[in-house]
Amino acid sequence: MGRNQVKVDLRTGEATTSAFTVEQEAARDAEEKAWEDGAASRSAAEVQANRRNAYQAEADTLFFEEQAGEVAAGTWAAKRAEIKARFSKD
Repeated sequence: MGRNQVKVDLRTGEATTSAFTVEQEAARDAEEKAWEDGAASRSAAEVQANRRNAYQAEADTLFFEEQAGEVAAGTWAAKRAEIKARFSKD
């Protein structure tokens, strides 16, 4: 089943529908394949961004508090491990 396109005349507001040409179908298929092929990369980037934000918001201050003896040793490492588990790459 082929795809259709809708064109709207901006002066009259009239819409017309026509089938994609063979070239348009091929171009659209290539776009969709490229998007699918990039899914893993986008997912990895999202995980990395989520981790970075969580480290800054939740773990960074714990590092300095641990160094100053204000929190128990291992608190910072435990928080980093929790963040890694929360935003896993799987």
